[in-house]
Amino acid sequence: MKKATIITVAFLLLAAATIFFANRKRGEWIEEKRFQMATVTKIVIPRTKNSGAILQEAFAAIDEVERAASRFIPESEINSLNDGQWHKLSPVLLPMWEKAKELHELSGGRFDPTAGKLISLWGFGPEGIKKEPTAEEIEEALSVTGLDKVETSNDFIRLPKGMSLDLNSLAAGYAADRAAAVLKKHGLVNFLVDAGGEIVYASDGGKIWDIGIKDPESENETSVISLSNGAVSTSGSYANFYKSGSNSFTHIVDAKTGKAAKTSLLSVSVVAYDGITADGLSTMLFCLPPEEAKKFTATAALFIEEIGGKLKTTKTGEWGNLEKWRAKQDSNLRPTD
Repeated sequence: MKKATIITVAFLLLAAATIFFANRKRGEWIEEKRFQMATVTKIVIPRTKNSGAILQEAFAAIDEVERAASRFIPESEINSLNDGQWHKLSPVLLPMWEKAKELHELSGGRFDPTAGKLISLWGFGPEGIKKEPTAEEIEEALSVTGLDKVETSNDFIRLPKGMSLDLNSLAAGYAADRAAAVLKKHGLVNFLVDAGGEIVYASDGGKIWDIGIKDPESENETSVISLSNGAVSTSGSYANFYKSGSNSFTHIVDAKTGKAAKTSLLSVSVVAYDGITADGLSTMLFCLPPEEAKKFTATAALFIEEIGGKLKTTKTGEWGNLEKWRAKQDSNLRPTD
């Protein structure tokens, strides 16, 4: 792959883009929702005498990821890294950092977790100030963007002063993984964790979960997949933008120019081994030019584009057949431990 010309980060993964249906009997399951990570999280497990305590522990695992990785919490771990000092990454934040580096390399540099200041500059960070930035502001943000500017040593990291990491493109999927790990620890083999649209699910082989991907312009499902185990994630831009005068700006940022990028893509959905991989891959593919993203045929993906005022849907890899895709064991897309 040739050297990257665009580094983009899509930081909000759309809960509205992915929904689920469960083939289950009423009363045999318990479903609980919480407001976490600036979205609604949901966990569905079989009803047992210990289900309340298990749910509490699983939701606590999601809270732990939020406290580590949220730029919207002033005292979070990720917000403590931008002082120019060496920091040892916690066991919670470290896997996200490692996955971000892996996707950065896989994308030829287009996926970059250091673009937090650019994301904020365009109004999609915790500051929430949505305005078109000046050329001087863009130049300043570009000066502290780029993974090559980060120093690392084992589990320690040092950022240039003023750089801001943004791992929101991985955090929800990883949070779902952490909650799923709690459920597995308690012996559950049938469950679903939905972290704002980042879905991790498991079954003992029966057809329990049907995952529907919504049409961006309607409430209809454009694709439905039936899987026993795995994760599904959708990244998109059509619900996360703002208008300034006659211009519309989305959260996709071209970090070479520092300007809001344009793409025909409305959404990218990915099936993967686990939540952090699905979450990161859907963002990474959304970052790439559409025709280049579709060449990642080892990835089971669904692309929805708007071309000439019409929607175009493209399926790549083994979309809808995670078991067949999993058997390929692609070395660049390893599941997380």
